[in-house]
Amino acid sequence: MAGAVAQTAIYPMDLVKTRLQTGVCQGGKAPHLGGLMKDIWVLEGPRAFYRGLVPSLLGIIPYAGIDLAAYETLKDMSKTYILHESAPGPLVQLCCGTISGALGATCVYPLQVIRTRMQAQPPNDARPYKGMSDVFWRTFQNEGYRGFYKGIFPNLLKVVPAASITYMIYEAMKKSLELD
Repeated sequence: MAGAVAQTAIYPMDLVKTRLQTGVCQGGKAPHLGGLMKDIWVLEGPRAFYRGLVPSLLGIIPYAGIDLAAYETLKDMSKTYILHESAPGPLVQLCCGTISGALGATCVYPLQVIRTRMQAQPPNDARPYKGMSDVFWRTFQNEGYRGFYKGIFPNLLKVVPAASITYMIYEAMKKSLELD
């Protein structure tokens, strides 16, 4: 729930970031933050700031579940098969976080592609997306399964280090606060 609330609260800025990155704006002029936010509000309405929120929220729960379950499983396996019951050190934690983050991100990546395509759609598009299922079917028809994984490598370059460092710090904080 915390992830869903946080995502909903910051989502308008995620949409604006995507539009700034892709250059999607009204009138062909170069977008800037204030002008873009005003154009979205006036020309598309306040609901436009939440375009693509549903696939984003649908991705939070499985990502967190897969990531955490994989991390804990790998950590337990390392204790059993590699370390023989000793606590895993930072290198093992980083490795477990790397694998779990990559697995979680790869599993939910198609939802990120759908979200981003909904966000980046030009407001005056001749064939606008009608919703999440329309993005899914048009992507599948035009690009096949591979279309749902466009850009996954740069995404993994961002997500994997973040996940592994997060878990390493999490384990260090648990140890220092004697919560283990």
